[in-house]
Order: sequence, then C-alpha cells, then structure tokens
Amino acid sequence: MRLIIKRDGLYQNFDFGKVKKVIGYAFNSLDKKTPDDFLDYVESKVNQIEEDIITVEEMQDIIQASLVEKGFKDVAKSFKEVREERNEVRQKKSQLIKDIGEKLKGEHVVNQNANVDERSFGGRVGEAVSVVCKNDALTNVMSRKSRKNHEGNMIYIHDLDSYSVGSHNCLTIPMAKLLAEGFKTRQCDIRPAGSVNTASQLVAVAFQIQSLQQFGFPI
Repeated sequence: MRLIIKRDGLYQNFDFGKVKKVIGYAFNSLDKKTPDDFLDYVESKVNQIEEDIITVEEMQDIIQASLVEKGFKDVAKSFKEVREERNEVRQKKSQLIKDIGEKLKGEHVVNQNANVDERSFGGRVGEAVSVVCKNDALTNVMSRKSRKNHEGNMIYIHDLDSYSVGSHNCLTIPMAKLLAEGFKTRQCDIRPAGSVNTASQLVAVAFQIQSLQQFGFPI
C-alpha cells in the first residue's frame, strides 16, 4: 500500500482520485477538459515509483513534468503559478505565526514606541496584535502595487497596523474651522465658540473626542 506525506507531516493512504481532482482543476482553470489518456499517463508514472511513500511536493512535480512532456505547456504554466502562489501563502502564514510568537514571548524587543515597554504584559499583547493587523493590511486590504512599493521601500505606510480599520493618529485637527463653525459628535451638536474661554474648552473636547473615537469608546 502506497502512502503520501502531507505538508503537516501526517501520513495518509495514497488516493489517485485526489490526484485526478488536482489535474482536473489545472485543466478547468483554462476551460479545458482533462484527457483520459493523460490521467492514465500520470498514473503509470506513479506506478513506476519504487518507494511506497511519496510526498505531496513529489506528486506535484510528477504532474507538472507530465504536463510538459505531453505538450500541455499552457496548463503546466498555470499549474506552476497556482502552486507557487499557494506555497507563498503557506510560507507567509508560517512566518506570521513565528512573528506573533516572538512578540508574545518578548523576544527581539526593539521598543519602537518610547511610550510602550514591549516586555510588559500589555506591550507584548499589543505588539502581537500589531503583527496581525499589519499582515491583514498587506494581505487583504491594500492593492498588490501598494504592498510591493511598501515592502520595496518605494513608499512608507505610517501606522500600518491601523491601516485596515483607519486611523486618526498623527492627523491634524482643523481646529480653527471647528471653533468657527462648530461640530457634531454622535450624540450632540457643538456650537461655535463665542469667547476665548469657550474656545479653550472646545479644544480640549475636540482632543478628547478624537482620542475616544480612535480607541473605540462611544461618544
């Protein structure tokens, strides 16, 4: 009985039916039907293997090589591209778990923010959350072009860990406009300032509202 080693290291009984599905996805991606003789060819290649154990990567190598040998170069190219993309995703997930673990354990402390001790409980939790949020912004929110430019140091996205949810940090409040025209919160309207004393109070209110909105407290 032949066995296959999955990427997580677990062994399973080899099932050529699953190989057929993978090959089918490759042909379907180009709106092509899988030739039966090609499936027979791949199966014969597998049967020629003397070892009773094969890895997922070795099986994919056989499929890719067989596509080229039989002249399905366009399908082979598509299969290779999908394979590389999925490998890249797996590697990034693996690196993400490693980076989160380092932050939670307080390893490689850099104290990028002078106000945060990364060795403290709150600091370690906050840094771990920051890693997750940065990954989400790069992977799921921004365009590939923006990500490539950021990672290639063509541009620098400040507060990347707040990119996914939006951030008011480091934004300048248009204080003159707010004092002259007034402003609204979720619960009330603030009238324009009529005196220096009122203006001073409204400046404090504006700063407070910005802080509350930034950190999730209702206003």
